[in-house]
Amino acid sequence: MGYDANVKSRKSEQRQRLMMIGSLIALSAAFLLVVSLLPPSPLPVAPAIVAIEKNAADIMTKPLRRGDTKIAGDAVVASSKISNKVKSAATGMAMATVDDQRPQPRSFPKSEMEAAAARALLEARVREIKKTGVIMEVDEESLKMTRKLQEATKEVLKLRYGDFGSKNYRVELILEFQPSIPDYAEKGKDGSIIIEMAPISLVPCSVYNFMEIARTWKSGAFRRNAGHVLQALARSNVTESMPFQEYSEEYPHKKGTVGYAGRPSGPEFYVSIADNSKNHGPGSQQKKNPYEADCIIGTVVKGMEDGTVARVHKMPGQGFLSNKDDWVLISAMRILVPGDGPDGYVEFSKPLEST
Repeated sequence: MGYDANVKSRKSEQRQRLMMIGSLIALSAAFLLVVSLLPPSPLPVAPAIVAIEKNAADIMTKPLRRGDTKIAGDAVVASSKISNKVKSAATGMAMATVDDQRPQPRSFPKSEMEAAAARALLEARVREIKKTGVIMEVDEESLKMTRKLQEATKEVLKLRYGDFGSKNYRVELILEFQPSIPDYAEKGKDGSIIIEMAPISLVPCSVYNFMEIARTWKSGAFRRNAGHVLQALARSNVTESMPFQEYSEEYPHKKGTVGYAGRPSGPEFYVSIADNSKNHGPGSQQKKNPYEADCIIGTVVKGMEDGTVARVHKMPGQGFLSNKDDWVLISAMRILVPGDGPDGYVEFSKPLEST
């Protein structure tokens, strides 16, 4: 009897173990089935991306007023406010592909604030590419990213300054000639130059940069008197050079055009008083990159024919003028947009607060 009881006890324990194992297997299968039916969890957003988006949004929602030295309200400032460490970490992730399971850039929203924040992400990425030294004009990845930045810039331009189709924006430079100019006694101190921006279909980033220089203008002056250009110092909330050398063969550096000085370009700019296609066009200033050219802004439409530009050219001395009393001051800039004014333009009157 003792032996039979032990055998029955062992068999009972085996049945219990098998039942427990079967139950566990059934529970596991049920759990896997439930999990498979759930929607996939979203990819975590990289902290660096969150930092950039929050920073750009914070900047864009603050009111922008003339003379405000802390806020520029554009992608340049949005990127410059981010520490290099955060920006560097973010740029590698912002434009990632689905294959590497990293966050994707958002589509451009319609509000100006969000559009500018999206543009800031793209500009940061383009600046990082530029730093690598790659020849961006023929590099596929660079071209892809610059095109994205250009499209984002067009969006912000239209939201901020208005969409006027094929008509271009204009900027008026209010000049102040100093007594050192030879014809001061005859013509006095006042003068102005009007620049019509290049089509944003060709060089939107260059146009945007100059519109922002004008919008946040502090001070400046024509201070270089050369045989081919009149170069101006520009003080505004735009303190960085262009993110890349934007240039279009459809808009070369002819006489009367306006371009950004330096490589990288800006924020100083110049008026070409001669055809500078060879001096500032592709391959003009370096051997390593035969494609790179000065960024171009627009064309003088008032000031060439009436002699104002020629008068600036009468500044005493040649080259960069060390004596500030010899400079032609730019006391203000006015943004002009298509309207019902006498010449088809009116002063831009949209509030400077981002909307």
